[in-house]
Amino acid sequence: SARISGRVTTSSAAGTGAGGVLAIDGSLGWRGDRTSNDIRPLVLKLSGKNVLISDTRDVRAIIDPDVSVRYAAGQPITVTGSVGVPSAKLDLERLDDGVSASPDVVVLDPVDPKRTASSPLDLDLTLALGDDVRLNGFGLEGTLGGSLRVRQRPGREMIATGTLEVGGRYEAYGQKLDITRGRLVWSGTAIADPVLDIRAERKVGDVTAGIDVDGRASAPQARVWTDPASDESEALAYLALGRPLSSASADESRQLDAASAALSAGGSLLASQLGSRIGLDDAGVMDSRALGGSVFGVGKFLSPKLYVGYGVSLLGTGQVLTLKYLLKKGFDVEIESSTIENRGSVNWRKEK
Repeated sequence: SARISGRVTTSSAAGTGAGGVLAIDGSLGWRGDRTSNDIRPLVLKLSGKNVLISDTRDVRAIIDPDVSVRYAAGQPITVTGSVGVPSAKLDLERLDDGVSASPDVVVLDPVDPKRTASSPLDLDLTLALGDDVRLNGFGLEGTLGGSLRVRQRPGREMIATGTLEVGGRYEAYGQKLDITRGRLVWSGTAIADPVLDIRAERKVGDVTAGIDVDGRASAPQARVWTDPASDESEALAYLALGRPLSSASADESRQLDAASAALSAGGSLLASQLGSRIGLDDAGVMDSRALGGSVFGVGKFLSPKLYVGYGVSLLGTGQVLTLKYLLKKGFDVEIESSTIENRGSVNWRKEK
């Protein structure tokens, strides 16, 4: 067997005035006899303070690791311990993976199906976020704090337990909302599906208008409100326009902005009501392949066969213009021009 030991000094961490130090200690065993069943694992211990783990345009992160890694031939890699994150800055737009595959895409030849069937990782790691973890992008200027225990067993999905707190300000469609409550809660559930408890609001004179979002991330529920109380249409107008809806009834463009804000809050029904008031055929949630996700879309048939639509991304500031021409026997030609890419397709639908 052999011992592994070393120290790595990183560059100066912004705001700390000093560089960080990462210490590595461990052991590596081997077998001299091929017939022996004595499998000695690789064991590593990583510990440090103010380690600059990433310094890119996407992520700048300083960590305090206390992690053990263990590996033996034919067994999963075991990673346990904790990682403190006293300081980090994440650019969400640069981190975005871009356009995801449409649900109707079929992968004919995956690289190695046997290798991707299960994860060889046995993970039990606790993340503790400090007071200087900041998020920017998609209209958000905020902070992130709290702790999260992340676990993954070979062949199973990653789960988490803990709570993260989000604060700051969210700006979308020209409106600035203060995040007065932002909690993401996991209780041994899939890491991609936390329970949401979020409130964002703005002050308009003597009226406070806001959005409450709760439920799981996979199926969030939203409600718009005001204090003093009013119905949802008025609450939406105060939230998006800064004045009652009745005072903006003749301003079509501002009503479209309000409808966009309604959808951002999950208010598809409200969006439909607003759309009908200004003579639209469609107003609600729809998919955009050109933007790679859900958008709030409004549209109208200019003739029995020609449809024109416009959509705003629910995550970010992307926009898309859609032209659709209906052909015979359920076929149509669709062209999407967006701030990300342009797409064209021929579609066929069968009425059920």
